[in-house]
Amino acid sequence: MYHFIEKVDPARHDAFVENHPLCNLLQSSSWAKVKDNWDHEIVGVENDGVLVGSSLILIKRLPFTFTMMYIPRGPIMDYENRELVHYYLKSLKKWAKKYHCLFIKLDPGICIREYLVKDKDKTPYDEHTKEWIQNIELGGAKHLGLTQNMHDTIQPRFQMGLHKCEDLSKHISKDARKSKNAAIRKHVEVKRYGIEKVDTFAQIMHLTEVRKGVALRNQQYFRKLMEVYKDHAYLFLSSVDPTIRANEIKTRLDEVQKELENGNLSHNQLDRLDIELKNMKEEWDSLKEVIEKYNSTTYVAGALMIGFGHTVEMLYAGMNNDFRSFKPQFLSHYIRFQYVFDQGYEYACMGGVEGTLDDGLTGYKSKFNASVREYIGEFDLPVYNSLYLLSQLAYKLRKKIRK
Repeated sequence: MYHFIEKVDPARHDAFVENHPLCNLLQSSSWAKVKDNWDHEIVGVENDGVLVGSSLILIKRLPFTFTMMYIPRGPIMDYENRELVHYYLKSLKKWAKKYHCLFIKLDPGICIREYLVKDKDKTPYDEHTKEWIQNIELGGAKHLGLTQNMHDTIQPRFQMGLHKCEDLSKHISKDARKSKNAAIRKHVEVKRYGIEKVDTFAQIMHLTEVRKGVALRNQQYFRKLMEVYKDHAYLFLSSVDPTIRANEIKTRLDEVQKELENGNLSHNQLDRLDIELKNMKEEWDSLKEVIEKYNSTTYVAGALMIGFGHTVEMLYAGMNNDFRSFKPQFLSHYIRFQYVFDQGYEYACMGGVEGTLDDGLTGYKSKFNASVREYIGEFDLPVYNSLYLLSQLAYKLRKKIRK
């Protein structure tokens, strides 16, 4: 017999979520410490004393004592069990009235299909997709559709990532391997750091903000993530001293010039040296601009990943665009992925992409042969039906103002 629990112990909740197929970082109890500008509760359902459903619920205070609630990538439960889904959602709705909640936004972490970009049109939805949607709707929720744009939902409905593989160097594309090797050749170094380098990471992310014209997170937020998740927070930084490569190029340019003065070279030798000379001059031209600004070891790229359960999430990544020719991001991705797979994680999420799969992020992530995971999308569970439409107008207006 099902029993609704108004307060689930965080440790019990985490143990349940970590071992569930729908495990997601955003349903870890510690996520509430990151989102401390929201109130929160953890509620669940037992069946004969066994936890069969649980949710971290974020609660946003609204004017006139009202609230709205959000369950990121949850609730966690078996969505094929119609009776459980119906009971849980009905119980949630009844419980939420205590908080004068207008509606609960659900974002179940249900993957309805997974595919490589090239196989999108050949990959059908999971055969249970309609059943899952129907079961949730029978519980009183409204499906907001299979949206395509990232800004349509709070969490991306489309994400890309890598599954653990035996040989990552063979898994990534030829272009990614070439760029990774170029970074090594240019003396880029990638290492994991602790919280002492969070300021450096924040500086790199600020450069990314300026370049892309977007507002990301600040140093305090990154520090909070690392403080909350401790050993499961993975901060990687890439560094390089551009003068080392510059000196190599200058030396090799002199050597090639001298070799070309040899009158006994074959046509093939001359062609090879001419091509090398052209490439070296092009690289030198780009290096001159860099070493005018940076003449010592510089941190040029970084990423912050958080692990929970069997998955690690790459939440933030950035780069100093002055060093784009050094390809630091390719080496960084490779080393980070290999590191977390060695730690026992089975999947590394690279973050969201547009559902059209025609954006720059999709093209870049595809170089690592990352697969696309398409999720079921958001649902709204109205608590007060008479106020739901009004609350939706207010919610959409708030989103529009914040953009």
